[in-house]
Amino acid sequence: MSKGPLWSKTGEKDQNRDWFFDFTAKADRDLDRLLVPYDILSNLAQARALHRSGLITEAERDQLLDRLRALWDTSMLSDSIITEDDEDVHSAIERILTNDLGDIGKRIHTGRSRNDQVLCDMRMYIRSELTGIGMSVFQILTRLQSIAEANPHVFFPGYTHTQPAMPNSVDGWCSGYVDLLLSDLETLKSAIELQRWCPLGSAAGYGVPELNIDREYLASLLGFEGPQLAVTAAQLSRGALELRTIDSLAYLALSLNRLATDVIMFTNPDLGWVHLSDGQTSGSSIMPQKRNPDVWELIRAQAHQFAGLSTQLFSLSSNLSSGYHRDLQWVKSIVVQAVESMKSLLKVTNKALAGVHFDADKARQRLSSALFATHLANRMVSEGLPFRDAYKAAADQYDRLEIPLGEEIAASYKHKGAISEGLSGEYEERTHRMKQWFEDTGKEWDAVADQLRR
Repeated sequence: MSKGPLWSKTGEKDQNRDWFFDFTAKADRDLDRLLVPYDILSNLAQARALHRSGLITEAERDQLLDRLRALWDTSMLSDSIITEDDEDVHSAIERILTNDLGDIGKRIHTGRSRNDQVLCDMRMYIRSELTGIGMSVFQILTRLQSIAEANPHVFFPGYTHTQPAMPNSVDGWCSGYVDLLLSDLETLKSAIELQRWCPLGSAAGYGVPELNIDREYLASLLGFEGPQLAVTAAQLSRGALELRTIDSLAYLALSLNRLATDVIMFTNPDLGWVHLSDGQTSGSSIMPQKRNPDVWELIRAQAHQFAGLSTQLFSLSSNLSSGYHRDLQWVKSIVVQAVESMKSLLKVTNKALAGVHFDADKARQRLSSALFATHLANRMVSEGLPFRDAYKAAADQYDRLEIPLGEEIAASYKHKGAISEGLSGEYEERTHRMKQWFEDTGKEWDAVADQLRR
């Protein structure tokens, strides 16, 4: 770092401190390349707010807006904005504005701190990225629906304690994961909604003395519901709100973990009612007959990463007094790791599901009379026998049962939400409502960005 940082004082001698900046800023600066568009947007709002408060003239505001709009056009080229001489994205943009506009550029930081800037950028980043992640989940839901529709009345053993227990069906299996993923989408939605309060104006965590900063105006420009009311809450929430984000992704990863475990189990040749496309398996280096479900094993494994990141963030933000601490710089890295990992995980899961094929004949071959013992007991109950007596009678007779056809198995279930019912219309309605929310949220964010750039 050849030039002194923003916080350098007049007359302060700064000898060779590259080691200091390599340790404190280099990795964080690399992460900030993802935040360039969001920081430009917050600066576009800041320029308008400074003018509204009478701290810059209309002409000064317009010069700032014009230069920031030009920066937006190159925002995807973050290397041209953040250089090795910058500590972070915030100082990089301030440097550019100052170099190009002189004293006007120096005014952009009025009434704020890099502490509330990074909080604002991260909340916009989380809101945008989680919305995109939510839309990717709908691709998984569509895959599951296609699998269910392609395999009506296909039954295979369902397990408890990893022992054959009762029949399951392809559409029943798919419905279970649709239900679980819809719950995960609710959690993602809650995590997005927690980002709705704008931290700008809290500055370093104790507000802005002497200056009349219009926090409500700043929040509205950036599409927030309002300012985070207590300025002291901004830094207290740092790490805490992001933990909810990590946990929402961890729940989703756990659902994919369970899905992967089922697929791996169902493809075992001893069961064999699921076949995988060749493109998602690998061979053994020594055993010619082997095809390994590598992709699904790695999907299963990746859930543990999110549990680790959640623990790391929880530990990082505990035992800290109120106010900002440099420890909290690591929050950004943890969140970005989780977001990028989930985007990759969903992309791979969607591709892998496209190559999951159920074998109806193999599935039926694995059905046994023992799986229908509960059917027999309940049939006796419907004929008037007390359940405990029916239970004992069925235990003595189930091995003589004939395995019913798929249509007969389906007809034996009378209650709502049973296996073989197909994907319920209620799931369709829930999926539609949830997808509409995520689509609307994405459109709202696009509208905010478009309005700020005008």
